Amino acid sequence: MNSNKLAFGTAWVRFLLAACGIWLVPLLYPPMTAHRWVFVAYAGVAIVEQFLIWRDIAGPWRPFLGGILDMALLTFIVQRIGSSRTVIVALYFVAGIVNSLVVTPRMGVVLSSIGAAMYSSVVIMEVRGVLPFAPDGPAWLQSRSPDALEGFLQAFMVTVLLMFCTAIVATLIQRINRRENQLVVANERLAELSRQDPLTKLWNRRHILSHIEQGLAWLNRGRPMAVVMIDLDQFKRVNDTRGHLEGDQVLQSVADALRRSTREVDVAGRYGGDEFVIVLPDTNQEEGRVAGNRFVTAIREVGMKFDPERPMTASAGLSIARPGDTVEVVLKRADDFAYSAKGKGGNRLCG
Repeated sequence: MNSNKLAFGTAWVRFLLAACGIWLVPLLYPPMTAHRWVFVAYAGVAIVEQFLIWRDIAGPWRPFLGGILDMALLTFIVQRIGSSRTVIVALYFVAGIVNSLVVTPRMGVVLSSIGAAMYSSVVIMEVRGVLPFAPDGPAWLQSRSPDALEGFLQAFMVTVLLMFCTAIVATLIQRINRRENQLVVANERLAELSRQDPLTKLWNRRHILSHIEQGLAWLNRGRPMAVVMIDLDQFKRVNDTRGHLEGDQVLQSVADALRRSTREVDVAGRYGGDEFVIVLPDTNQEEGRVAGNRFVTAIREVGMKFDPERPMTASAGLSIARPGDTVEVVLKRADDFAYSAKGKGGNRLCG
């Protein structure tokens, strides 16, 4: 999932917390009504943060500062209603998990440690009498302030459990993200292999057809397209006299020659057997002839290396896409020109 979308979704938890602080907490603890402005201000900050997430402003510092604000608000709540004797302490764990979803694992642990430090500081100051215990809590609770041992154990337990839970969640999220990235890479590789000819590593027939179809759509926008069909001359002789293993090596060498002879935007593929097709975007008749002759020359050089006395050559047909053409029509025109070139002795381009 996109990190900004995830951050935008999890940030709605802040509005839930603000709503609880405005309506639910005062209902359970009436003295907290005087502090509704704190939750209203928190909701305002949450709105600002949602805007920053939407505009992708402030980068990794945004969720970190937002996490500190969350911990500060929780600390304010638990201090007002009884830090060591309220179940609202559990919200620290919720905040730690939510923050771990939108920040790095290390940053999530840091945020949890900040929350634990805030909580422990409140408990220590209550034990020492610096802060009143549960000033907005029920009267019976105010008379039961924690002693030093209870305060220490409470702070220690919350710190250890909060850090432990956050570390586990952060580790799991990190492993899930790593596995997700591996799956994305694997799927991309599988998708590429499904479009690739296994022998020559050029594009396969299906990929070529899709590019010709795309080029025909661009034709209406004033972008020409040329297609060159290549049929190897005397390739059967190579298989018959030297064996299929050397025939495969010849095909691989032809593929390498075509890769070197094409532009980055061109799409060279194996159409089947000893036939190759090169799709040339933004190419007119004259430019297509230059490119087609370059392919014929490159293949003849490959043939000279394998058999200087009777070199393998190529018959090529050039087809310029026209308005109203279909993929089949473009390929049929290129194939007819390649057949004509072969009838004239091969080692040439027609079209």
